[in-house]
Amino acid sequence: MAKFFNTFLAVLVAIIFLCPPLLSAQQGEVIESVKIVGNKRIDESTILYYIKSKPGTVLSKLQIRKDIEQIFSLGQFKDIQVDTQNGLEGLELQFLVEEIPSIGDVEILGNSKLETNDIREKIGLRRGATFNEHLVKESKKEILKAYEEKGYFFAETRIVTKKNPDNLVDVVIRIREGEKVKIEKIRFSGNKAFKDKKLAEQMETKARTWFSFIDDSGVYQKDILKLDMFRIEGFYQDNGYLRIKVLEPRIDINKKARQIHIIIPVEEGPQFRIKSLKVKGDDTIPHDAILKSILTKKGDIYNVSQLRQDIITVGDLFSEKGFAYADVNPVTKIDDKTRVVELSIDVDKGKKVYVGNINMLGNIKTRDNVIRREFRLKEGEVFDGTKLKRSKQRINNLNYFEDVKIDTQRGENPELIDILTTVTEKPTGSFTIGAGFSSVENLIFTTSIAQDNLFGNGHRVNLTASLSSIRTDFNISFTEPRLFDSEISAGIDAFNQDQDFLSFDAKTSGAGFRLGKNITEYESLSLGYRFENVEVTGVSVADTSEFLKNETRTTSRISPTYVYDSRDNFLNPSKGWRHVVGFEFAGLGGAKFTRSSYEITYYHPLVGKLVGAAHARVNFAEGYGGETLPSFERYFMGGPTSLRGFTIQDIGPKDTDGDPLGGSKALLLNLETQYPFTKSLRGFLFYDRGNVYGSGPDISLTSKDFDLAEMRNSVGAGIRFISPFGPLGFAYGVKLDRKSGESTGEFHFSAGSAF
Repeated sequence: MAKFFNTFLAVLVAIIFLCPPLLSAQQGEVIESVKIVGNKRIDESTILYYIKSKPGTVLSKLQIRKDIEQIFSLGQFKDIQVDTQNGLEGLELQFLVEEIPSIGDVEILGNSKLETNDIREKIGLRRGATFNEHLVKESKKEILKAYEEKGYFFAETRIVTKKNPDNLVDVVIRIREGEKVKIEKIRFSGNKAFKDKKLAEQMETKARTWFSFIDDSGVYQKDILKLDMFRIEGFYQDNGYLRIKVLEPRIDINKKARQIHIIIPVEEGPQFRIKSLKVKGDDTIPHDAILKSILTKKGDIYNVSQLRQDIITVGDLFSEKGFAYADVNPVTKIDDKTRVVELSIDVDKGKKVYVGNINMLGNIKTRDNVIRREFRLKEGEVFDGTKLKRSKQRINNLNYFEDVKIDTQRGENPELIDILTTVTEKPTGSFTIGAGFSSVENLIFTTSIAQDNLFGNGHRVNLTASLSSIRTDFNISFTEPRLFDSEISAGIDAFNQDQDFLSFDAKTSGAGFRLGKNITEYESLSLGYRFENVEVTGVSVADTSEFLKNETRTTSRISPTYVYDSRDNFLNPSKGWRHVVGFEFAGLGGAKFTRSSYEITYYHPLVGKLVGAAHARVNFAEGYGGETLPSFERYFMGGPTSLRGFTIQDIGPKDTDGDPLGGSKALLLNLETQYPFTKSLRGFLFYDRGNVYGSGPDISLTSKDFDLAEMRNSVGAGIRFISPFGPLGFAYGVKLDRKSGESTGEFHFSAGSAF
């Protein structure tokens, strides 16, 4: 505003005091030449471009006024004067200009807590910019604000400017940072229903603690404290205090002690309960069904947040029936005398709507049909909000996209609703090389080439190799998750593996194929076939038995599997179930045996961001037709995806040398508490319990049959993160029942999902 006023005043002065005398004497004479005097930074040709008084034209009072206004509009001049002199063939017209100086060097001194570049980004005093006094005030304000956000509440700054001969203003910013000031205490006044500690828990602003140097707690930020007032108010309202008033906090600053004390006054008012609860509207959904679906009940303490969630729930119920624009409003009648609320949920369902166009945006590589086939809705059918949410969940679970957004908008007519799916693609191909260490395998080397979305068609190709002192594995697989866009999946596998089980060595090569089909939204059935050639070596004469011997066998098996999976996210689940029932029947040629398993996983939100996870697995195998279960088909346990803190050497039956033999039965239980630090990083604490059961020379730490009393235990911690190369994990487990000769615990590295 000041800048505009100064410019206007200068124009007015120039026009009033310069133009009239000039033009009264010389208006109507021909202009011989036009010159610009006083410009240093602005090129003369630029100024002349805006001047319409040209050589050969007649001098005009009106045109001179317009010329001055045009030059001022450039925003580069603080004064303009007009002068004329008689020339040989007319008037010599001069525009005498005084430029607004520009900013030259900007020097920042005295800062150590904030980076110089960070300060430069926050201020308007930048080299080459037009200098204005208001920039000095604004820059001071921004610098002090930046320091307050870091806890340097008493920082000071002084800005000195100096004009140099080139019409540039050099700037020196001197900063005195001072000591960091922390909030010593946060107190409340007027609170009776809740103690100070409980109210302080609702705030982002915190008093300092002994570990403030880690989490930077105790920093005073005015804007954050203002939001905290709304958080406290919301907390009271969720506990029935509808007349709550959170007053302006008092900030006491002790400069000597470098402390801040905050006192927040509250006026609680009475607590309200729900006297009556009704639903108004037609009976498309029975009123009793609506009342059962919501959390708010008659007689409860009035809870604003809970009611807000209930309104969403009721809206979803109508959305499932096709009424996407149902209007659900809570109507309250508050009685301050009796401290009760009469609550009515009014529903105007509106018209039933149908799905219009389903469009895709952002999928540069991935084909439309790969996304479209995950939709649970089809164009033309009745809209269903629950199916729309499930569609987004399924698209997310493809793991092709960084972000998935689904928006709805009215279609060509009021009875249609269009759906726009916007995705942000991420790399789906990877080439990885990794190394790890294990007390059993020593150095572990892994490499893989994978593409989860080949040519944008959703095809998965994976080539992996794992090398260590006891194993050499090579695998290749191809999967078509939706054959011809149907619900049928298909895949082929080929492998060559050499595994040293310590008591014997097994070299396996073979191939197989897979077919699967979704039978419901969360259930699927699959059938696999695999043919293998297995060579067993390294069995000493002393350890030779009916099931353990040097031999070469072939296996030909079919493997039907049932899966129920309702997890909300396959990579980072927070809720849902996963059940897997598997059966293997071998005997189409070669060895005769059966293997069966049942696996269950459950995720559930706990407090805050904490997620609880439980996983259990039971395995059983046996030979038939007079044959025993081959050694290479027995179960082994110990490692990052089974019993952490242990290796295969520690678990199950052993031979006379103490090497593991595996077993025909296995039990495993994993319990975890997980905390998501970010979208792609989780920390966890775990308790594992399990064992392998079967026959062998040494079963002192197990038994022949299932025995819940004979199980090994461990506890530990670890992290999992989604890297550009896929899910990776690190964990350390400690044995709770360490036996003589065993290590205290084990460090584990894993690639892939947890369970």
